[in-house]
Amino acid sequence: MIRFAHIADVHLGYRQYGSEERAIDFAQAFMRAIKTALESKVDFILIAGDIFHRKSEMDPLTLTQAIKVLEKVKKAGVPVFAVEGNHDSAYFKETFSWLDYLAQQRLLVNLKPRFEDGIVVEEWDGKSGAYADLDCVRIYGMKYYGSMTERVLEMYSKKMRRMKNGLNIFMAHAGIEGYVKIHGCVPSTKFHRLNVDYVALGHVHRSFVEGKIHNPGSLEVCDVSELGFDRGFFLVDWDGELKAELIRVPTRDFVVVTHEVRKESDMNELKEKLSIKAKEPVVYINLKCSRSMRKFLDEEVVKSYASHLSPLLVKVRWEVTDDSFRPLTSDISKESIELKILAQLLENYDYGRIEEEVVKLKNAFSTSFDMKRVDEFIDSLLFDGFLGKSTGSGGRETDREDGKGRSKNKDMNDEENKEDKKEIEYSKAGKTKTERKEAHAEYEEEVWDWRKAYDTGGKARKR
Repeated sequence: MIRFAHIADVHLGYRQYGSEERAIDFAQAFMRAIKTALESKVDFILIAGDIFHRKSEMDPLTLTQAIKVLEKVKKAGVPVFAVEGNHDSAYFKETFSWLDYLAQQRLLVNLKPRFEDGIVVEEWDGKSGAYADLDCVRIYGMKYYGSMTERVLEMYSKKMRRMKNGLNIFMAHAGIEGYVKIHGCVPSTKFHRLNVDYVALGHVHRSFVEGKIHNPGSLEVCDVSELGFDRGFFLVDWDGELKAELIRVPTRDFVVVTHEVRKESDMNELKEKLSIKAKEPVVYINLKCSRSMRKFLDEEVVKSYASHLSPLLVKVRWEVTDDSFRPLTSDISKESIELKILAQLLENYDYGRIEEEVVKLKNAFSTSFDMKRVDEFIDSLLFDGFLGKSTGSGGRETDREDGKGRSKNKDMNDEENKEDKKEIEYSKAGKTKTERKEAHAEYEEEVWDWRKAYDTGGKARKR
């Protein structure tokens, strides 16, 4: 019987959320997977891409993590076969990757074809090659090719030769369409057609099995969106038939809480949701609230609600809705909806509750061109509504011009009183006639200052 471990997407060196502790978590998950595989007496180990998280700017700590773990495997006499993932591959026109470096140190076998007037699939010679034989096992390897994956796979498959009476494996860093929407995915039929017994994939961070196609998923959580994914590594037995078991690796806890805050008392319910058991977790708090409520919520106070968990870190994600227009139920009349919307719009001004009058004015203009009706309405609005008194038609002037509902005499008197007051003020101040004229111009030149509109309640300011 042959037993092997199939690992993928280790992502060493990933300082998730800028945390050094998270980088250690990824290394620890790799160590645990390798230790479990060795304790299970595997004959060899497959790593289907993305050993590292960053293909460039390798730091000494990350490289040391990889070397220390792989040295344990080498000391146990277990060979490691790997392919380059999109996070491992060398940049365009560069031929030497970090997996090539590890291969030079005899810590693993880095399988990949080369191209010379077409694809070349050669046996591993200690330095390079696309496949390797181990007793009664043949392992083919193909690195990540992105959008070229399907085309390279078709060329590659034509050069493959099956080992008779043995286990034939094809390993690649590529995704299968339909499981997740990421770059570099191909139809599963392309892999099913390969004349092999086991297809070992990496790239998709969730575990799945489709016939002979196996994808273990990442060892650690690389993104909060992956929390629902099953993951680990496969421990595979072959004695003429395949039996693969997904081994889950212990990782750091993640706590995700989603909560809607409509009033301050709702924060007590958030505390209850966080009353769970977890050991130094990464905490995600998704809060949904209105823009006005957001002003009253302190993010540091929200984070403190998880302090009893001794979290590694707390991330707060705000989903702020614009409450300028509040949602209305469908059974409310059109008139009520219109009044509510107008009331919300007029809250930013000092006009008071005049939404009903605005609707009446709109209706007067839209349903009739009877200017007498419009005049009567404006008179009632100005004098009865805003001035708070009703003098009757005999108590005010009704001489109008162009249908405007305001008395000429009142307008004239108001203006004359304003001018007289200004003249008295300027005379007391000893201003000359020219200075008075300039002051008049300054007084008249009032504009809407849009930069200060919200600060001044929409009032005009002197330029």
